[in-house]
Amino acid sequence: MKPDFLKDIRFTDLTWAGAGPFGTKVFSDFGADIIKVESTVRIDPVRAGGPFRDREAGVNRSGYFASRNTGKKSFTVDPKTEEGRAIVFDLVRRSDVVTNNFGAGAMDRLGLSYKTLREIKDDIIYLSMPMYGESGPLANTLGLGMTISGVTGLMWATAYEQGDPIGPGTHYPDHAANPYHAAFAVLAALRYRKATGKGTKIDLSQVESTINFIGQGVTDWAISGKEPEVTGNADARFAPHNVYRSAGDDDWVAIAVTSDDQWLGLCRGMGRDDLAAEPGLATSADRVAARARLDQIVSGWTLTRSPDAAAEELRQAGVPAARVASSRYLIEDDAQLAARGYFQRVAHPELGNSLYASLPFTIDGARIALDRPPLLGEHTKQIMRDLLDMPQAEIDRLDAQGVLK
Repeated sequence: MKPDFLKDIRFTDLTWAGAGPFGTKVFSDFGADIIKVESTVRIDPVRAGGPFRDREAGVNRSGYFASRNTGKKSFTVDPKTEEGRAIVFDLVRRSDVVTNNFGAGAMDRLGLSYKTLREIKDDIIYLSMPMYGESGPLANTLGLGMTISGVTGLMWATAYEQGDPIGPGTHYPDHAANPYHAAFAVLAALRYRKATGKGTKIDLSQVESTINFIGQGVTDWAISGKEPEVTGNADARFAPHNVYRSAGDDDWVAIAVTSDDQWLGLCRGMGRDDLAAEPGLATSADRVAARARLDQIVSGWTLTRSPDAAAEELRQAGVPAARVASSRYLIEDDAQLAARGYFQRVAHPELGNSLYASLPFTIDGARIALDRPPLLGEHTKQIMRDLLDMPQAEIDRLDAQGVLK
């Protein structure tokens, strides 16, 4: 199934790396025409960074790139040349949205500022995604997902109880906070244009949208002036609430007791009626004070069971519990994802018949069918001919002169 909600919407998409392409992927999966503007002179770093199919490097073999660019068209051009920039202008004239996630000022230096593109198409929607936004004393500071995790406090918020912060790497900035804030803003701009006929400039600071992921900690600090406690997988309000080692090779089970009834269920599931009867463990505050002791008791019980068995026994007792799943487990063994057809196989000339994660919902009971990611420059000449109405002789001339690279 391919929805047609956005079939008449076209993007000139200059985003690269993680957050920007993941945001425009939302639109390509829903049927929008996403023309990904690339260059063989400066290749998208995730094309060059892998992981590669069969560990064989190549610009069309990166799983990272593939998973973030399904359904897009790849158009190679050098916008630093006068003729290349004119071609980008022609794409913009035929587009609804222009997107980039370069540093502040980069699009201006390319001659592709919002002011310039608005003169070409006055109702264009223009999304810019610099790290700190386009204004302020840090506007020219550059960084990627890992940097954003650090400066926003996300690394601190995901630290273990003891030791230095480890953090989630690029995952939350690049694949959750920033792309979905961007997608929501573009949808709002499309709705606004439909109502008013006017375009919009969106200046999205990736730092600001990532801060939303630690909103509770920021709010706590604003109210109390005290840094929230770093609890790792534990919770400052509830216990037992942690990730516990189970039988198996580095297997774990997550357990979260957040009410008195769930505490009694945990005691019942572990066969520890003696704990349920202890007056000193009757309330959440009591159990938090005894967290270290309770974690040791629960770990002793989970170590005698597989993660699936432990989770199932506790769920039957009314306790929220689940296996901590590896990527391999999710793909090969997770019955829920398999039953819903979450992973799709998509054929590709160089990646073969590979698995891709679907959008996490169905529409009228059907999955949105994913189209394959593009080869580098695969659609350049087709777009020049069919969309830009350029004669073949002119396309060949531009190609020979290195403009389409």
